[in-house]
Amino acid sequence: MLSDSAKSTVLISGTLIEQRREQASQRDHQYEIQKISDIDVVQTRAKILVVDDDHATGQILAKILRGENHHATLSYSAQEAKARIDENPPDLILMDLQLPDIDGIKLAHNIIKSHPVIPIILVSAFATISKAVMATKMGVYDFLEKPFERDRLLLTIRNALSWRNAQQQLYRLKHQTFACFKMVGQSPSIKQVFSLIERVSPLDSPVLILGENGVGKELVALAIHNNSTRANKPLVKINCPAIPETLIESELFGHKRGSFTGAAVDYSGRLYQADKGTLFLDEIGELSLSAQANLLRFLESGEIQRIGSSEIHIVNVRIIAATNRDLKKMVDKGDFRKDLYYRLCVFPIAIPPLRERRDDIPVLLNHFISEYTEKHGTLKPQLTQAARHQLYGYAWPGNVRQLQHFVERMMILYNEPVLDIEHIRHLLSDLQDPDQVSQGLVSLKKARETFERQYITTVLVETEGNVAKAAQILQVDRANLYRKLHHLKIDLWQKT
Repeated sequence: MLSDSAKSTVLISGTLIEQRREQASQRDHQYEIQKISDIDVVQTRAKILVVDDDHATGQILAKILRGENHHATLSYSAQEAKARIDENPPDLILMDLQLPDIDGIKLAHNIIKSHPVIPIILVSAFATISKAVMATKMGVYDFLEKPFERDRLLLTIRNALSWRNAQQQLYRLKHQTFACFKMVGQSPSIKQVFSLIERVSPLDSPVLILGENGVGKELVALAIHNNSTRANKPLVKINCPAIPETLIESELFGHKRGSFTGAAVDYSGRLYQADKGTLFLDEIGELSLSAQANLLRFLESGEIQRIGSSEIHIVNVRIIAATNRDLKKMVDKGDFRKDLYYRLCVFPIAIPPLRERRDDIPVLLNHFISEYTEKHGTLKPQLTQAARHQLYGYAWPGNVRQLQHFVERMMILYNEPVLDIEHIRHLLSDLQDPDQVSQGLVSLKKARETFERQYITTVLVETEGNVAKAAQILQVDRANLYRKLHHLKIDLWQKT
């Protein structure tokens, strides 16, 4: 709460300055106003929430903001403010430190966790350096001490709105980057992958990407490179299983002409080609122990020496490796060098299989359908609810790559406005690829859940979502079936 003297000061600094704006701009506040005029207006009418339990102060602040063409809303308590933010998030929050139901710093902390892009400006007549430092460390944009000058307040608000605009643009760019590489999704697990990519991309640390075939390990490597400081340098890829053991050293380090049978010309090698860029080693678990030893020597020294040459080159290469194998188990068995494992596993990123992030299936399905439609100019089909739920319940052992190929085949075979369950079943019956299934080996419990999910989904399709009929066919109690639906995350629908 403000003291009487503080209230009076705020009233004076609000009303008098409001009345004499032109005079003040030419005299005492010339410098501040000049700074304000130098800032591009990023948002002519911002939604600003003023949170202050003192009605008079709140009204003065709202009047100042409305005079600058902003839309100002008042809240007199933390509870009221939280309700307004949840209902209609503002562009900026101007909040008093002392509120009747909660400390302003605590409220700011809660808001930042759920709305990190909304700038918060804390104000107080009892500001201390320690509280100001605490507030800024947790992410509060600025901390102003009452009484504050009108132009100082407006300058801070404009800077905060400019910061918000920049953050939103950055978010859109990141979203576009991930969408460009087909890295789309909304599940918590894939959002965690996105967060890890953002965190490690600007660094030069080695990255080890873990995941089954088809989850998008190469897309993650591409996103890391393109969001790094090496983005304008080459990203060189090696598919380790595709290179014979006798040629892997030549492929990595290069060779001189005539150094071995078949070396008809000089070859610089992939590490030299990736200088100042990134080398992506796909399926590194397939490297032989001798190739692992050579790679480890390079990681320790940064030196490369071509086969048949005495010349040593120093290169600056970031290593990103990927594997679908359990390298820890390979280390225990002696099939993978422990020292190389720890060199590579500085920053691991594990990509979960599609069956463990089913929330992403609808997003990916729509993405691939739209992508194919735009690329080939074909008719964009509508999938019935029954067809969609059949796809949502499928295990997708080949992960995202399998789903992408499924959509492509579906679009080629059926150029129709509406696709129903009959079209989907026909295509799904042809998807059982032993090689793909072997990559998705899981525990007996997981396999049982996968079968139950697919079979129950099929029965619900036949009964058009009628749980009572489905329970009769499955010979289970209806309440038990409801529990099973909840456990297996199967949504109910009506056939359209």
